[in-house]
Amino acid sequence: MGVTTITREQLSQSQAIRTVRRIGLTVDLTPASAGNGANLFNVINGPVLVYRIIGLITTVIGAGAAVPRLQFLSGATLTGLCAAAASIATLGVGTLFTWTGLLAGLLTPNVGLGHLDLTAAEAGFASPITLGTGSIRLTNAVSAVSGIIDWYIAYMPLRSDGVVTPG
Repeated sequence: MGVTTITREQLSQSQAIRTVRRIGLTVDLTPASAGNGANLFNVINGPVLVYRIIGLITTVIGAGAAVPRLQFLSGATLTGLCAAAASIATLGVGTLFTWTGLLAGLLTPNVGLGHLDLTAAEAGFASPITLGTGSIRLTNAVSAVSGIIDWYIAYMPLRSDGVVTPG
């Protein structure tokens, strides 16, 4: 086996924070996400450190009481990343969903503002979440929902070949 030499520049580029956008689809929220839900992002050659996951409504959410939740699928195991949101029915274009990073935290809608007034109990993304190889999923407990949400993730790979791609 040979030895691979990585320059300081290559190392800093491989460990830079990257942002990926996943364009929303009309089928992400409807019908009610069965099984593993809609695939938002693929984590390839993990682990990666996740600094933020946000959603941006690009088409008004319909009147169905959608209750979205982010989950992580690794192999056959689906693990909740956050609690199910309160109903997001009828939220308008430009609404941002933020999340503190805590497992008990909710996707919280904010119109045109991607900031939460964090208390000590909510300060989840004060440190990043570590995810191995798998996929970030959006599940929805309620059917007959329309609307589109674009999703963004800010992450840093821990391996030089680690990457997050849109699902």
